[in-house]
Amino acid sequence: MNKRQKTIWVIILLLTFLSVVLAGVKLYPVADKWYEAVERAENLRIGTDEELENIINFLENRLKKRLQYKFTMEKDPMLLTSVIYLTDAGGRRISNRRTAQMEVKHIITNGKNRYAGIQYRGQNLTLVEGDSIAGGEITSIKSDGIILLKDNQKKYIQILTPIIDESITTSGKK
Repeated sequence: MNKRQKTIWVIILLLTFLSVVLAGVKLYPVADKWYEAVERAENLRIGTDEELENIINFLENRLKKRLQYKFTMEKDPMLLTSVIYLTDAGGRRISNRRTAQMEVKHIITNGKNRYAGIQYRGQNLTLVEGDSIAGGEITSIKSDGIILLKDNQKKYIQILTPIIDESITTSGKK
């Protein structure tokens, strides 16, 4: 072996020794932490902590109560009118209309005669002053609604559509 080969072997051995020493220095704290963790695990008693058992029992009871809860909805979420409020042409809100509710749909004026188009219990009716409906009597038909006398009380029911000026013709001239 010549001097060059001996020098290379010395450098290789020196680098190997140096890398082993550096790895040992770096791994010593990790090994120390590992032994501390092993020692803590050996001293741990599982299932004897009374406070932990109380917390687990509380959580299990709360979970049982939640599983017994029945969710019911008051309104149908698929019904569009429960999400979006619709309005008529006059800007008044249109609610979920019950069929028992009376609605004045239109007023027709023919000279001195006035007719009220009314929707009541799913039927469309054309009535004049003096006609009876819903246990009451129509006492007056105005251009924007009717007056209904029921149980000696007057009730004003407004038309649901906008009022059209009678003086305007279809051509837009007066």
